[in-house]
Amino acid sequence: MLIFESPAQLLADALQLASRAVAQRDQVPSLTGVLLRASEGELELTATDGELAIRTVVRAEVSSQGTVLVPARTFSDLLRLVPAQAEVEFRGLEGQVGIRFLRSRFDLPTLRSEEFPPLDFTPEGDPLLVRGDGLKDLVRKTIYAVSARDDGRLFTIGMQLGVRDGHLTAAATDNHRLAWARTPVEGAAEEKDILVPARPFAEIVRILPDDEVEVFLNASRLIVRTSAMTMYITAIRAQFPDTRRVVFDEYATTVRFEVGPLLQAVERTQLVTDQRNARLRVHVEEEALRVSANSSEGGQGSEEVAAQSTGQPVDLVFGPKYLIDALRSLHGERAVLEVMHAESPALFRPDAEPRDQFGIVMPLRQAES
Repeated sequence: MLIFESPAQLLADALQLASRAVAQRDQVPSLTGVLLRASEGELELTATDGELAIRTVVRAEVSSQGTVLVPARTFSDLLRLVPAQAEVEFRGLEGQVGIRFLRSRFDLPTLRSEEFPPLDFTPEGDPLLVRGDGLKDLVRKTIYAVSARDDGRLFTIGMQLGVRDGHLTAAATDNHRLAWARTPVEGAAEEKDILVPARPFAEIVRILPDDEVEVFLNASRLIVRTSAMTMYITAIRAQFPDTRRVVFDEYATTVRFEVGPLLQAVERTQLVTDQRNARLRVHVEEEALRVSANSSEGGQGSEEVAAQSTGQPVDLVFGPKYLIDALRSLHGERAVLEVMHAESPALFRPDAEPRDQFGIVMPLRQAES
């Protein structure tokens, strides 16, 4: 029998954290639960959806050590409604858990703990030391380029993480656009790469503290460890496209502009595009970017934004959403657009050094515009 006591708020917070890894569907009932394992002076909470796994440990007054698998949603919802300072007593047997607090008593069913998959949170090799806010910044700058649905090409729902030259890099693509960014790390001695599911990775990163965390990369999984928890995510076994094939050393046309005015011009002009087949034209002139659109449904619109360009004038046609997403992700007030010709990959990056971020948007074919 498992018996322990702990403050309600402490348990509620730990359950909420672990529950981020709980499966949302119940094809495998054990994956909808959180495994509680009580040992001397502490309670360990573990959850997994088969792809993402989270383990956290909190202090507890343990009278009898044991293990029980509780339905995550029911227990989390209950503890969230218990007065924060109340002391909660758990008494767990296989099949049932008794919960006591103040003058209340609940007896709730449990899941079969023997069906919970074995999980190994032991990291391999030396950790990379990276700031949590740096990881959050990586996700913010790249997650928009992940495919919104699984189209059968696994790399389009993944995020490629790599270690290069003292930095952790992140890249994502849905085959129509690509986003890349990097953040400094310590302990990055050898080059490594791993492709992880982007949405679960973003979920991990969102709950990290802003200060330094440990990251372990190997071929099969990514582990992130803080003082409060250990999390891992299983790698996607697919080949990520080579980003070097769409980034050039020199470009035929280079344009420098302020992000805010261009973004606002694009957001306004896209209102008059055909909503079912939206197209927006960006004409590069020597001292301006002219944004225009027209459609039988919405009418027409045109705006000019101050810019400084070198090289050849060029007409580009974009899907408005892709262009807006790329501009919104850019860090800083000024940016650079670089392109070889009207139908080649258009690269957007902050107008700053070092170059820690870029986004690529594939223009639409001129004949379709």
